[in-house]
Amino acid sequence: MTWIDATDPRLQVAGLPWLAENRGKFLRLPERAKGQVRPPIWWLAQMPSGGQIRFRSDTTSMQLRVSHSEHVHMWNMPRVGHSGIDVYVGGPGRQRYWVSTTPLGDDPTYECDLFAGLTPEVREYTLYLPTYNDLTSLQIELSPGAQVLPPTPFALPKPVVFYGSSITQGACATRPGNGYVNTLGRLLNVEVVNEGYSGNGLGEPEMAALLAELDPACYVLDFHCNVETPEELAEVYYPFYRTLREAHPDVPIVMVSMLELPQELYRPEVRAKRLGQTRVILEAYRRGIREGDDRLTFIDGAWLLDAQTEGAYVDGVHPTDLGFALMARRLEPVLRSVLGL
Repeated sequence: MTWIDATDPRLQVAGLPWLAENRGKFLRLPERAKGQVRPPIWWLAQMPSGGQIRFRSDTTSMQLRVSHSEHVHMWNMPRVGHSGIDVYVGGPGRQRYWVSTTPLGDDPTYECDLFAGLTPEVREYTLYLPTYNDLTSLQIELSPGAQVLPPTPFALPKPVVFYGSSITQGACATRPGNGYVNTLGRLLNVEVVNEGYSGNGLGEPEMAALLAELDPACYVLDFHCNVETPEELAEVYYPFYRTLREAHPDVPIVMVSMLELPQELYRPEVRAKRLGQTRVILEAYRRGIREGDDRLTFIDGAWLLDAQTEGAYVDGVHPTDLGFALMARRLEPVLRSVLGL
């Protein structure tokens, strides 16, 4: 049996655009950003949500050796959801979930036997990295003599970049593959870059400048709910958009407003905040259109997920797997059109 490091050049690491600059570390921002962004953002950037390991192989077995810097406990997500690694099998349009690692106990380093005894035929594998834990190292063990081949190319040469809050990051999916960003990546066969920051999607200029460094097929702006008031959102939203637009004059930008939350059924102030922030985003969208930007799309979050859908929320704020699936399915045709797929 041979252990292969996840950054082995025979494997493709997707969704972590600064990987080479970071010398193979599984980070969502470049290491040089540590002194540029607030400490909570840097802490969250060490969680490789949206990162994937992709390859084809005729292996008959697979085992993972996983290391974190600490063991995580969260009250609204299972261990598999925040720290697990999902394995999907199949090419574009045929990817199916097979198995996840089981990060049991309190040891931040563990090994997990995923499967054995398969027939030796070439299959395509996608491993989704942890959503709410760091990943200090990952090694993959395949059967003796197994081939390691490149994966099927994505439908586009450039990624779709998402920026937002904990919902964007993937809270509270039961598995990494179930967040709406990763689900959209499968539905569209595109690389996704997840720049969702739990509680910290505040539209700061430092984050806009970092995201402007990327070369994306599209930006999806899903930040709003972490900003306390519509007035505060108005201060940052249009400038954030303009930073991206000035760096990328022709890249589509999709603006998504807040989801309709169950709390709105009994807290009128929650509904008022959503409606106020939706107005701010619409104003930025309409201003961009008036200024001649024809690469803008607006999506009302209440259409993506509403307060009446039974079973769509975990805690009144974060979607369940069902909620994320509904969001992805409703976003899919919009993004397919925007991307020309």
